[in-house]
Amino acid sequence: MISVIISGHGDFATALKGASGMIFGDQDNLIAVPFLKGEGTQTLQEKYKQVLKSIPEEDEVLFLVDIFGGTPYNAATPYIVHDQRIDMASGVNLPILLEVLSMRENVPLKEMLNKLKKVNEEGFQVCSEHLEKIKENNQVQEGDLL
Repeated sequence: MISVIISGHGDFATALKGASGMIFGDQDNLIAVPFLKGEGTQTLQEKYKQVLKSIPEEDEVLFLVDIFGGTPYNAATPYIVHDQRIDMASGVNLPILLEVLSMRENVPLKEMLNKLKKVNEEGFQVCSEHLEKIKENNQVQEGDLL
């Protein structure tokens, strides 16, 4: 099993966990760790330390953070450097989190991270480009798209 720690600026992590719960239901070992205004790197590292103590030792751990190089990312990096069962991905969003939740019981962490790169690429869509491809491929009229 892969335990998941979501972190980001403000209430981002809490909101993302809540949104995933609407779709997947409540999940064990899915922990939101918000980085709140006025907190620093050391405070966040202490929060991570407490959360990591609650995770079963046999679990791999995935940190999902909002911004590459931001405080939630930087605060988690020392844990990854010192523990091979822990890794991190930045740029987390709801589609990525849902994919993680669907794979975390059956897919090893490194394999999951490789799959997530493709999911993120496929999940980012520009509506006008998508509609143009539909029109080209199906030769439909603009009014037929809605």
